[in-house]
Amino acid sequence: MAIQEFLTSRQVFTAESFASRFPGSQTDRNLLSRAVANGTVDKVRRGVYVSRTGRFTGLAADPLDVALAVAPDAVFCYTSALYLLGAAHNLTRQVQFFTNTPVRTFDYDGTRYLPYRLHDTPKATQSVLTPEGRSYQVTSREQALTDCLTDVAAAGGPDNLLHSLGALTRIDTNLAVETAADAPHSVRSRLGWVLEARRDDWRVPDGTLTTLASSLGVGPYYFWSATAPKDSYWVRRWKLYLPHPAEEMASWLTS
Repeated sequence: MAIQEFLTSRQVFTAESFASRFPGSQTDRNLLSRAVANGTVDKVRRGVYVSRTGRFTGLAADPLDVALAVAPDAVFCYTSALYLLGAAHNLTRQVQFFTNTPVRTFDYDGTRYLPYRLHDTPKATQSVLTPEGRSYQVTSREQALTDCLTDVAAAGGPDNLLHSLGALTRIDTNLAVETAADAPHSVRSRLGWVLEARRDDWRVPDGTLTTLASSLGVGPYYFWSATAPKDSYWVRRWKLYLPHPAEEMASWLTS
């Protein structure tokens, strides 16, 4: 049967791809509805399906593929970017992506999918090829660094973020500073502290740190929380309060 062949040849598919394979066939649409009803196909959300029959029986779909089916323009970001860049400290049951596709947060098979609207904000991206041979668009290392320092909560909090950044073996520091040029002072303050803590590993020039420090406002800035309980460990050069002692947090970046 043609529909069974279809369902055993692709795990994640859309209503559009199904319709292009079976154009104008009400019988096949009925069979798809029946497969959803009997559990051999999951309906993730409107227009997106996951096959659970044939070789896909008992096999969970890759959450990244589900995200791409929902938002074909997805650019993976925050913890998902850290994962694809090989730097994730903690694995999470969430997928984060930038998109201009109108989609809301949803849950499927124990994973939460978190879309962030791109609007008119350009993002530097790169293509990542996984060991399984799949290719995904992800924010670049330098873009991911700026994004995560802009929204530390979305990056899993200070502990997860700094341990993850510690796994990045290289960063183009000039590009990182350029990427953060239009970011708020608080983000550039955090970036300056991170670059200084990793200056040896990432070969950060002294001039880069000096220029970055001189670009800051009056401060103070906060790495994690400006509300009670506030960050309370002061770093004078970066006009920055940290949530833990600087030496401890710097060790997360190098461990």
